[in-house]
Amino acid sequence: MTSAPGLRQLARPDAVAPCADCGELSGRGYPECSACEDAVDRFWAADWLAALAGTPSDLIAAVLSDDGGTYPWTCLDWALRLSNCAGCGREATTGEIECAYCAIADEKRWMAGGTMSPNEHSLRQARIVLRAPHRHRASQVAYWRLVLPFLLVGDVFSARQAQRLRSFLIAGRYQELSAFTSYEEMASLPDLPWREVSLST
Repeated sequence: MTSAPGLRQLARPDAVAPCADCGELSGRGYPECSACEDAVDRFWAADWLAALAGTPSDLIAAVLSDDGGTYPWTCLDWALRLSNCAGCGREATTGEIECAYCAIADEKRWMAGGTMSPNEHSLRQARIVLRAPHRHRASQVAYWRLVLPFLLVGDVFSARQAQRLRSFLIAGRYQELSAFTSYEEMASLPDLPWREVSLST
C-alpha cells in the first residue's frame, strides 16, 4: 500500500440527486440516513478494502501507528471510525468537546496520510464535522451539511463562496438554500443588507 490520495477508487456521481431514503439531496442526511452514509463512506471503504489485501492482521493498529507514508488518509479516517477513544469510549475523535484524547487524535489525523485535492480536503472536513456535530459550531455543521451533496460530485467552493453561504446560514436561511440543486441557484440570492455593507468597506 502507498500513500496515494484517497477517494479515487470509485467514480463520483455525475450530478446531485435526491436520496431515495430520506428525500434530501444525496449525502445531506449523513450520517443518520444509512443511504446518505453509504453515498459518502463508500469512497473511504473502497480504500480500506484495498488496504486489507496483504496487510498486517491488525490493520487498524498498523494504520494508527503509521507515520503517514504507507496508507492514504482515507484509511486513517476509517481506522479512527473503527476505534474507540481511550478517554471517553466513543468512536475516536467524536467524543464530547472536553475529551482531550479525541482532540489529540483529531489533530493528528491532519498530519499524516498523503496529499489531498481541494475537493477531497473539503469532503474530509464535511465528513469529520458531520460525524461529530456537537464538537463544532452550528453554522459550521449547517454549512457542511448544505454543501456535501455538491462536494460528492466534485465541486469546490472558494473561500468567498463559502463565506457568502455561511452569512445566509447565520441569518437562518438554511431551508431556503437547501431547496436549490446547484451553487448557481444559491448564488442568485441577493446579498443580505448587512453583508452588502461589510463587503463595501
